[in-house]
Amino acid sequence: MALRATPTIAICLTAGVAAGVALARPADQAPPAATQPAAQAPAPSEEAAEPDNNSPYLADNPPPAAEGAEAAPPAADPAPVAISIEGFDFSATAAVVAGSPIAVTNLDSAPHTLTAVNGEFDTGTLNQNQLGSLAAPTAPGTYAFFCEIHPSMTGELVVS
Repeated sequence: MALRATPTIAICLTAGVAAGVALARPADQAPPAATQPAAQAPAPSEEAAEPDNNSPYLADNPPPAAEGAEAAPPAADPAPVAISIEGFDFSATAAVVAGSPIAVTNLDSAPHTLTAVNGEFDTGTLNQNQLGSLAAPTAPGTYAFFCEIHPSMTGELVVS
């Protein structure tokens, strides 16, 4: 089968090229104009300039610590927690870190939700094999949850 050029393909190719040009140019750079003369680069100086090693943008040069202060270790992102819904039941979870991400997967053929009794979090309706996500509450405590579609399905989320 031979490929034919259609107006749709031509439009898509044109848009793709235009997007590529726009992405390749920094946002603060003006588009090239045919009437603008090319700017000449300044002549290199006789002496090489010393690099600014105090730049906050250098990755291997952390900002100086305040005198007498100890450097704190970088904060690690909490590992995501997984809760699955299967057999009209929520899987058990260990205590989770406040604010940590929680992935919820519905393995049942029926739709379900994972909704906090106090309304603090809710996945919305998840259909079969659908993944939802939410963040654990930021305040430590025990949070009861249920399925809005099947209220007899309940569980608890312990936040530390």
